[in-house]
Amino acid sequence: MRAPSSLLLTFSLLAALGIIAGCDCAPDPHPTSCSRSTDCSDGRACVDGRCVARGDGGSAGDDADVELVDGAIARPRSVRIEPTDVVLEAIDGATPSQHFSAFVTFDDGTERAAIAPSFTLDRRDLGVIDEASGDFTASGTIGGTGTIGVSAMGLHASTSLRVVLRRTVIEAGVPSDVATRFEGTPTSDPARAAQLVYPLDGAVMPQNVYPADIQWLESRDGDVFHIRLEKDDVTVDAYVAHDGRRHWLADAVGWRALAQTNPDEPARIRVDRWEAASSTVIAGSEITVQFARAALTGSIYYWDIAAGRIIRINDGTADRENIIPTPPIATDGNRCIGCHSVSSSGRYMTGRLGGGENIGAVFDLTTDLSGSPAPTLWPTSVSPPSARWWFSSWSPDETRVVVSYEEGASRAMRFMDPFTGSFVTVSSPGPVPTNISHPSWSPDGRAIAYVTDMDSWGGDYRRGNIAIVPVVGPDALGSPVTIHLASSLSGASPGGLCDSYPSWTPDSRHLAFAHGPDGRSETGQSALYAMGADGSHVVRLDRAMGSVTATDSFQPRFSPFDQGGYFWLSFLSRRDYGNESVGTRGRAYQQIWVVAIRKDALDADADPSMVPYWLPGQATTSRNIAAYWAPRACRPDGESCSVGTECCGGECVPPAGGGAPVCSPPPPERCHREGETCSSDADCCGGMGLSCLGNVCVMAPG
Repeated sequence: MRAPSSLLLTFSLLAALGIIAGCDCAPDPHPTSCSRSTDCSDGRACVDGRCVARGDGGSAGDDADVELVDGAIARPRSVRIEPTDVVLEAIDGATPSQHFSAFVTFDDGTERAAIAPSFTLDRRDLGVIDEASGDFTASGTIGGTGTIGVSAMGLHASTSLRVVLRRTVIEAGVPSDVATRFEGTPTSDPARAAQLVYPLDGAVMPQNVYPADIQWLESRDGDVFHIRLEKDDVTVDAYVAHDGRRHWLADAVGWRALAQTNPDEPARIRVDRWEAASSTVIAGSEITVQFARAALTGSIYYWDIAAGRIIRINDGTADRENIIPTPPIATDGNRCIGCHSVSSSGRYMTGRLGGGENIGAVFDLTTDLSGSPAPTLWPTSVSPPSARWWFSSWSPDETRVVVSYEEGASRAMRFMDPFTGSFVTVSSPGPVPTNISHPSWSPDGRAIAYVTDMDSWGGDYRRGNIAIVPVVGPDALGSPVTIHLASSLSGASPGGLCDSYPSWTPDSRHLAFAHGPDGRSETGQSALYAMGADGSHVVRLDRAMGSVTATDSFQPRFSPFDQGGYFWLSFLSRRDYGNESVGTRGRAYQQIWVVAIRKDALDADADPSMVPYWLPGQATTSRNIAAYWAPRACRPDGESCSVGTECCGGECVPPAGGGAPVCSPPPPERCHREGETCSSDADCCGGMGLSCLGNVCVMAPG
């Protein structure tokens, strides 16, 4: 029913006077009529006298944002950033900043500051940008070029941002006028040059490698040296006075900047010498090193021969740790431990006790092994002797250890339960392989490579070929196949009939091995080779060894890492490392080196190796052999524990429902920083670019 016209008139009058309940004199919060966009609410625009919603399209079409300019509709056509192509210099760790603004151009030719622009940066390692204000602050630790982007009114624009790092390090004893001494063009005189001997020219290293100890040969009293490390966007200048040792351990901050800035660009290193005797600057020869987009995490375990102990070096450090200072006593009465192997998770290690009866032991690397004697998974016994073996290798699931077992004249392959120390029965269509040494279980668990046809015991033979036996089921083997005859290399340098130490690539498709007259790294001769798992594409690793005639490299062993387009191989070499005061020059000591092996070249008949680097942290006064690289030893979430240091996540607490403590992720307020252990990426502190690789929080490579 229609209301009487008099009632409608009354209602209209009351409304006009603001008398109706709930009304006041405030302006309409959602007006529909307008003369300009500022009359509209909620960010709407004024179009043809009416407030309409702004468009959210990606271009300035019919539905794009509009503005009213001098009473006419203006549509945005482009947006730009100011300033453009910015270059910032970060000096000695400073964090320079830059404000970016955005401006919108409309179709009537006018330009105004953008309303509520949103800024982005594609390289968070360069620094941070405030999304709303456009304020950028450099990290001061990594240089390079990134892209600043802006979005406003459905439009987008970008510009480049380059951060250049400059760092200067002046060591003690350097004269105050040192910089001026190196001004001008240096004199070229190779006979008086510093002669840089480490790093090696062309070496390939991972980004998280510990800083190199830069070493040279020529130095006299009063001399000063200028070491320059550089790429296009980072320069580190160091000044060092003569001290007789002729080296400079690269500054950690500068080295990291060099490794992570423009990783695809080779880094250039040179050492210029200011010769005190002539007050002349002698130019040094420039070498280059390449940092692969890789972070090799975990730990290396090697045998210090003189000490008779297993030493551990954690990734990115140079700290040596004697992890089992007091091994169980062997039958010969000593506490030597060697011929070890480490499981795929990095948690367990086998070791051979003594040099006589070769009693074996298995250690849990997440426990405290500093006791006397160090605890083993099962008790070792001298009389009667417990399990014995020479060389060993773990199955990928860590439920079995394959060993070369010496019993009189017998050299058999046997399987052992590592948690009981008992040998288990192995089924096979024929006899289980005998006369074997250096067993190596493939990472996929499907095969075991080993040396066969030997003429002596496993550590001192002169003849041996490489064979593979398939693993066809639990404790079950197939028929073995010899894939490489050592006699096929008898005419190569150094010749001989002895293959040794086969090692699998992480993808189980290729092997590295050593070949020569014998496999003794102290005095023998040997060269490194790679080949397919079927024995094809046998190639000598000349670049890894240093020359086509080198015969002093032994015991190749692949790490578990597949990063940066490379597999990473450790090996022993008696080659010179550095100079005689800091390195091993002239002493022919076995040291551990690491070489990148190109994955894309392993199936070609060409050398896939790169120039190696020396493993930082070793004692140059010792002969070091038998290097195993494995993830950092820690217990995963959910495993029983007694203290937090045993756990990857760092927390040992009872589960929610109660019960015995188990390893658990850390609470958010106790996130793990770079270099600390982890179970997953979630354990690592956010906003720092960290990833959990090999049980360690590291800066993601790249």
